[in-house]
Amino acid sequence: MALISAGWRYDEERDEPLRDAIGLPVINLKLYGAFRDIERDAPELVTAHARKQAALKAVKTVYRDAIVSGLAGVQKLWADRRDPSCPWFQQAIRHLQEVDALFLAEADRLHEEFAATERPFQHPKVRSIRDNIENALATCSAVLVAGGHVGVLRNRMAFFGLDQALRGKRIFAWSGGAMVLADRILLYHDYTTHGVGLAEYLDRGFGLIPGVVFLPHAEQRLDLKSKDNIAILASRLAPMRAIGLQNGGGIGPEGRVFGREGAVTELGVDGVVRPILDAAGLDASGLDASGGRHAART
Repeated sequence: MALISAGWRYDEERDEPLRDAIGLPVINLKLYGAFRDIERDAPELVTAHARKQAALKAVKTVYRDAIVSGLAGVQKLWADRRDPSCPWFQQAIRHLQEVDALFLAEADRLHEEFAATERPFQHPKVRSIRDNIENALATCSAVLVAGGHVGVLRNRMAFFGLDQALRGKRIFAWSGGAMVLADRILLYHDYTTHGVGLAEYLDRGFGLIPGVVFLPHAEQRLDLKSKDNIAILASRLAPMRAIGLQNGGGIGPEGRVFGREGAVTELGVDGVVRPILDAAGLDASGLDASGGRHAART
């Protein structure tokens, strides 16, 4: 089995507990370490990548400002009526979705400009690393995608072309690893030191599991008892399904739910969080997306 644990950053290679749990030979692709090699051997490419990331960070600052104003209108309309079918509420949600879509389009533009200008896959060092990765994947029957820092995980995987190399592979992913497989990656936390955090998109995911946004550790990071917050978040993410994942359960091929009852949930536009027993209609395309390490061991 191949392992992608770049989200663990400096702990990328500390995979002994996972190896013991899997009980099968594991090849760690070491993407985080590979990028550090690029920093040493191709500094001009890394400088261009850093400029792209700085530009993306600047866009995110404007994006957050737009979310704050848009979300205020949504919350006011919901508090007044609590009716997801209210046309004024729906219009306010569409505005917020347009803000999200504009940010994602800007992120796409920056990624595409970097790829077209710098052509990283043509750099000898990057090409050598990609060849090693593809050779390793060819010997493996499945790929494990661990969590950790989801931004680092997504960026390292994209930098080395794993968004394409994983297509057609059997994948077991959990936490942040599950997030990057979906269409979009949402950052969220209702229990920050300064109050309820602002839900925002980090970037696009790899689209290997379409039509869904995964919310790992939903019970710890979201106030699932607040029907108001859940209704607004689910409405904003619609028509994508908002799927909560907890340790001990997950979703397998053809939407098969496994593990602990209640570990997989769906957030409804009515504010109700419902356990999922069968995620029929979710096209997992042979992938497994799990809520936590226990599910990955399962």
